[in-house]
Amino acid sequence: MFILSKENTYKLEETVKNTYGISELILMENAGIALFNHIKNMIKQESRILILAGPGSNGGDGFVLMRHLYVHNYNADIYYPVDKNKYGSAAENNLSILNSLNIPLYNLAELENIDEYDVIIDALFGIGLNKKLDGIYKEIIEKANNSNALKIAVDISSGLICDSPALPECAFNADYTITFSALKYCHVLYPAKKYSGQVITANISIPYNIIADFESDILINEYNLPNILKREPDSHKGSFGKVCLIGGSYEMAGAVKIAAISALHSGCGLISLIHPDNLDRNFISDIPEIMTKQFNYNEPDTVCSFINNSATVYSIGNGMGRSENVKEFILHVVKNALKPAVIDADACNALSLDDLNDIKSEVIITPHLAEFAHLTGKNIDEIKENKLALAKEFADKYNIYLILKSAETIIAVPNDKTYILNTGNTALSKGGSGDALCGLTVSLAAQGYSLKDACILAVYILGKSAEKAVEYYNPATLSITQIINYYSEVLNEI
Repeated sequence: MFILSKENTYKLEETVKNTYGISELILMENAGIALFNHIKNMIKQESRILILAGPGSNGGDGFVLMRHLYVHNYNADIYYPVDKNKYGSAAENNLSILNSLNIPLYNLAELENIDEYDVIIDALFGIGLNKKLDGIYKEIIEKANNSNALKIAVDISSGLICDSPALPECAFNADYTITFSALKYCHVLYPAKKYSGQVITANISIPYNIIADFESDILINEYNLPNILKREPDSHKGSFGKVCLIGGSYEMAGAVKIAAISALHSGCGLISLIHPDNLDRNFISDIPEIMTKQFNYNEPDTVCSFINNSATVYSIGNGMGRSENVKEFILHVVKNALKPAVIDADACNALSLDDLNDIKSEVIITPHLAEFAHLTGKNIDEIKENKLALAKEFADKYNIYLILKSAETIIAVPNDKTYILNTGNTALSKGGSGDALCGLTVSLAAQGYSLKDACILAVYILGKSAEKAVEYYNPATLSITQIINYYSEVLNEI
């Protein structure tokens, strides 16, 4: 699903008007019809409906919707700013039609009985809003949010800034958002996403191939996933890659073990877990399918040699700690091993931006927001406010595949689009989820998926597995290893 910026949404609309002759009046009519067609499936006909129409094109969409509700005998009222003469020609035309049909119109400034409505439709402000709500608009949105009505936003929730993940002081808290042609960034990035509810993308007669011509990012869902590779009947364990997982410490032996279990349950052929020599192999003896090898921090070349001769892809960082000798070991390995790498956890913290220029192999790096802030030397608040742009900049500059983990996951591919995933739930909000993702990613990369596809599929599979698990268990009680058991169900559905 395409995600467009405000600028490119406006460019798209100008293109279809000027190049293809689809006028603003047609686009507005189609938007109103799309709203009606979706809303009628959400509500009962006898429901009391309130439309809040604003002073611009978003209000014009509300005017069209009001007409279609009226002619289909729905119980709807519309309030708009009578004294705000800011409408463009298309919205003004549709306001005139309502007047010609003698459809009652009410002054927004006189709205008092908001609690009497079963459904509130927010058509106040769209993607053009660039300031916080105040005055009467703030008062009305706050009253709407406090009501028990079903809340539906037109295009975006009023108060949200189209391209920003930030949550403003006041915004309409929608149960559903019906947007047009493509998603907007506030629909998919937290915390703004929380105010969008379930987002429905409605077609308003702009062909798919025209939208695809514009610069965009992609929201990944079950309909646009990479294809699963076929497992040939005459294949063998070497056909599905050799994974090498480097990690562990006396204090955090479980992290790399979770990564190994995740890799084991996602299809790779052979797994070698390389752990420090102060850990006895007994810490992983309950997983007989996994091979082990010890290392000494003072002999990183031995590990590099093993990777270069015996691995398809390797990962490094899970549960290793942050001591100076660990850091030196990690830096030596990532700069001298020649196979594709998944750099996770403590390995993210060991690296500096200068170190990235010395890595010879292809790299996937999987930091959470705090680790990304540490790596880039930026404040965590700056990362949160600009995570998409900073992720793109980082991937392009260092030619590294970035999985930036947070409430949504951003996958930035060098010199390509950025991919956003919203799968998952709070069952993943505990230690070990990042280790599971690392194991999934390295396993898929070893099986022959491109690094981009490995990143996308790994994030999707882990998130969907958590969603399946909470169908049976409370998310607070689930362990990460329980969630891993649902990989098979997800893979069977892809």
